[in-house]
This record gives sequence, C-alpha cells and structure tokens, in this order.
Amino acid sequence: ENELRKQLRDTTNARELIEKLGMPPLQNVSEMKEILLIADKGDCLTPYQLERVEKVLVAIKRLKDYLEKGKAYNNSLAYYEENLDAVGELREEICMKIRGGAVDDHASKELGQIRSQIIKCEEQMKQKAEQVMRANKECMADHYCTLRNGRVCIPVKKEYKLKISGSVIDKSSTGSTLFMEPASAAKYFEELQLCKISEENEIYRILYTLTAMVSESADILHENIRTMEKLDFILAK
Repeated sequence: ENELRKQLRDTTNARELIEKLGMPPLQNVSEMKEILLIADKGDCLTPYQLERVEKVLVAIKRLKDYLEKGKAYNNSLAYYEENLDAVGELREEICMKIRGGAVDDHASKELGQIRSQIIKCEEQMKQKAEQVMRANKECMADHYCTLRNGRVCIPVKKEYKLKISGSVIDKSSTGSTLFMEPASAAKYFEELQLCKISEENEIYRILYTLTAMVSESADILHENIRTMEKLDFILAK
C-alpha cells in the first residue's frame, strides 16, 4: 500500500509540474546506452555518436533547469535534479570539436594547419595544370582540367601525348582524349597524400581523446539515463 501511495503521489506531482512549467525537456536515451557500450569496449566513437552524446547532455542540462524551477513549488519530484549531472566539461569539448557530423577545423591547431595545407596543395595542383593548358592550347581537347582518381588531369588530344610531360591517368570512351596529370602537378599530389594521412591521424587522435572522456564519465552518464527514464515513466503516467 505504501509503495502504491508513493507512486500515486509521484503521478500527482508530475501532473503539477506539467501544469506549472509545461512539458519537460525529456530526450530519448536508448541510443546513448549503445554508445556507452562502444566507448567502454575501447572502440573509437564516430563524430555522429559524439554529437548524440552532446545532445543528451544538453537535454540533461535543460531538465536540471526545469526541475530546479519545480523546487519553488516544493514539489518532491523536482529534487531528482540532484541526481542529474550535465558533465559540462565533456559537453563543451564535444561542442567545440565536433560540428556537422565531422571533426571541426578548429578542433586542434595542428588539424587547422594540415587542412590549410591540403587546400593549398589542391590549388597549386590546379594552377600548374592550368598553366600547362594555356601553354599548349592546340594540344587540348577541352578548356577545363578535371579530377581523375583524385589527380588533377588535363584533356590532351591523343596525337599530342608525347608533347605533354606527365602521366596518362584515364582516357575518354572513344580513346581520342587522354586525361594526363602534368609532371609539374604530380609533386603536389604526393604532398597532398601525405597531408591527408596526417589529417586522418589527427582526426583519430581527437576522436579517441573524446571517446576516453565519454568512457571516464560512463558512471555519471548511466546514472543520468536511469534518472531520466524514471522521470519519463512518472511523467508519462
């Protein structure tokens, strides 16, 4: 009887909270459980999964604020706020480093420098290709350079193949046009590949660092999930 009366009081208090403060900012946390399992196993979380963590932490912060207001009405449910921890440091780290489902350019100084160098290499490759095209207009089958397998290529008429210094990367369906990477652009392609390897390594370093932070906060996050689910059940009634 005591347990049932307590549950009835909880339902009454939940109704009062909704009437006084509106619907609570609850969040579906089922995905969070799977993410914590991945982090606990030592696997690397993806930017998408880290954004899900941030989204739940934002919801926890909003729920804490909601319940804090409920204390003004001496509502016993409002004191569940003390069981919630929005893990501010983790939330801010994810917010700063992950944006739009990817690791942000400003996630680290090194990543920003690497990505600037990638852009520079791509521009230099294109400039070199355009220079060769301008100097050999009569050899070109078109006025534009193109990308083939990540390499900047120029469209060379088949009969002028030997006049252009470079490598054949592809050819047209008829075989009359060869897509050649000018030798002057090739050295920038090699530099670009090294930059992309450095970029990938730095991205993984950042993701593993954030994953470790999630794993370190696992106990707090599990407690948050339990509290949110309990409140969700009471408020649903």
